[in-house]
Amino acid sequence: MRARAVGWTLGCLGSVALAAAVLVPVLSPAGETELPLDAAYGTEALGDDVTFLDPATLVQRTGEDVSVSVRVRGDEDSGEADDDTAVWTYDTTTRAGDGTPISTSTTTVCLDRRTAEAVDCAVESVDGTPTDVQGLTVTFPIPAQAQDGMLWDDTLRTSLPVRYVGTERFAGLDVQRWEQVVPEQVVDRVTVPGVLVGSTVPRSPADVVYSATRSLLVEPVSGIVVSTEDVPREVLRAPDGTPGAVLLSGTFRTTEESVDRAVARAREVRDEQDPTEVVSPWWLGGAGVVLLGLGALLVVRGRRGQTAEQAEARDSRPPVPVA
Repeated sequence: MRARAVGWTLGCLGSVALAAAVLVPVLSPAGETELPLDAAYGTEALGDDVTFLDPATLVQRTGEDVSVSVRVRGDEDSGEADDDTAVWTYDTTTRAGDGTPISTSTTTVCLDRRTAEAVDCAVESVDGTPTDVQGLTVTFPIPAQAQDGMLWDDTLRTSLPVRYVGTERFAGLDVQRWEQVVPEQVVDRVTVPGVLVGSTVPRSPADVVYSATRSLLVEPVSGIVVSTEDVPREVLRAPDGTPGAVLLSGTFRTTEESVDRAVARAREVRDEQDPTEVVSPWWLGGAGVVLLGLGALLVVRGRRGQTAEQAEARDSRPPVPVA
C-alpha cells in the first residue's frame, strides 16, 4: 500500500514537471526583448597590411597598421526616443597605427526597438546631414531572425542585402554568420591633384570607386554583433578609366578585446532575455519522464503486492465446516 502511495506521488510530480517543461517556454516572460534606450559600448577592428592615402600629405602608404573604432551611445533623452524607438549615435574613426587620422563619420539613427531596423525620424543623419537611414545598422533584432535582410553601408549611405549563411560555434557561443557583398560602384566625384590619377595636369576630376565584402557573427538571443571581418576597397579613377591612388584597402577584423566585451554583453543579455536557460525545459521534461516511470513501477509493484497479500489471506482462512 505504501509503495502505491509513493508511486502515485511520484507520478503527480512527474506530470507537474512535464507540464512545466511545456509551459516554461510559453509562459516565461519574454523579458526586455527590446533595444535599450541607453546603449553605450565600443568596438575596434584592426588591419595589419592596409594601404591608404594620407589625407594630410597625399602620400600613398602601404603595409600599414590601421584601426577602425566604433563608439555607440543611446540618447534616451531625445524627443524621438520612446517605448517603440531608440535613438542611437555611433562614431566611426579610422586611424593609422602612428595616430594619423584617415577618416571619421558620425551617424544618428532611430531604431525600432523590436526589429532593430532604422525608422524615419527627425534626427537621423550622417555627419550632420539629414539622411534616410534604412535597414539594420550596428545591431540585430532581439532575437535575431535567421533570414536575409538589409544592412546599412555608411560609405554608400544606403542599405544592401545581407545574407544569412548559417550557424557556427565562436568564442563559446552559438552564433549566426551573415555576409554582405557591396559591388564596385562610384560613390563620389572629386577634383584631385593630377598625380593621384596618373595625370600631368595640376588638377584632375576623378571618381571615387568603392566596393566591399563583410562577414558578421551575431549572437542570436541578444542580437549583438560579436565579431566582424570587413574588406573595403576605395580608390580614385580618372575620367578615362585609369586607376589612381588607393584611398583605403585592407582586411579589418574585430580585436580579441572587443570580441571578449561583446561576448560578455551577449551573455548578460542572454541571462536577462532567456530565463528558460536557468531551468531548461529539457531537464524538466527528462525529470518528468523519470518520475512518471518510477511512479508507474511502484504502483504496479504495489498492486502485485496487494494481490499477493489478498491471495495469501484467502488461503489462510480456516475451512468452512461441512455437515
